[in-house]
Amino acid sequence: MSLPIYVCRNGDLIPAEEARVSIFNPALYTAFGVYESIQCEGGVIFHLEDHLERLARSACLLDMPLPADLKTIASWIPPLLQANRSPTCLIRLYVLGPNGREPALAFVWPEAPRSFSRALYEVGATAALYYGARALPQAKSLNTLVNFLARRHAQAMGAHEGLLAHDGYIYEGASSNLFAVRGGRIVTPPEETVLSGVTREIVLRLAREHGIPISFELLPEADIPLWDEAFITSTSRHVMPLVRINGQPIGSGKVGPVTRCLMEAFEAYYRDYLRKHPPVVT
Repeated sequence: MSLPIYVCRNGDLIPAEEARVSIFNPALYTAFGVYESIQCEGGVIFHLEDHLERLARSACLLDMPLPADLKTIASWIPPLLQANRSPTCLIRLYVLGPNGREPALAFVWPEAPRSFSRALYEVGATAALYYGARALPQAKSLNTLVNFLARRHAQAMGAHEGLLAHDGYIYEGASSNLFAVRGGRIVTPPEETVLSGVTREIVLRLAREHGIPISFELLPEADIPLWDEAFITSTSRHVMPLVRINGQPIGSGKVGPVTRCLMEAFEAYYRDYLRKHPPVVT
């Protein structure tokens, strides 16, 4: 049976077919809500606390209460995974804001884990620019229209990811953070201009540990020909190299040494994390 079998609604397990939202819920047209996607492998949830803290920050930016404290929300997840018999999955956590008739509603469910072709890591992925900006970029809100349009544009162009660009700068991917490499230095947009992912923060820490210098600067679209390398990060992708944007090669058009170093460092960190943390479900 495909996932999910059960969904958690504010702490209560319900059959997936009963997980419904009224068409009169204002969240459908205001996007008043926040969400997270969290990786789970072998029953070990990867950086759950960091994801929940970002959920709380996003809700704070929207001046939106959560239905429970973070410790309580975390406690809902193990029985959900057990009921769905899904120790390896992608955990979806969506919270709809209160609307005057109902309190805030949190829905949590597991999905099949995302997987990507090895070629995207060995040969590199491609991206296409999409001209649009996310509202409240630091908040992971339900307003994902521009993300959807960027992904659709990338697919139409035969590219893996859409990159959001406006006012002459490139900021982030439709579902990823963006890094360029110039002269051995990583360049990535300042945190206040993008949605800083959990994976992004880990990669920045690993870069410092490996002595790779980092600059937090806006990325001018006109500077793409000056990049030596580029890569994107996200929950499911981890670290994925970019070798072309809009059909034009980045640097040599091949996976570069800084990107490869961070790919290997992240995978080593990820496997070590899984070994050191006990599973919440088997």
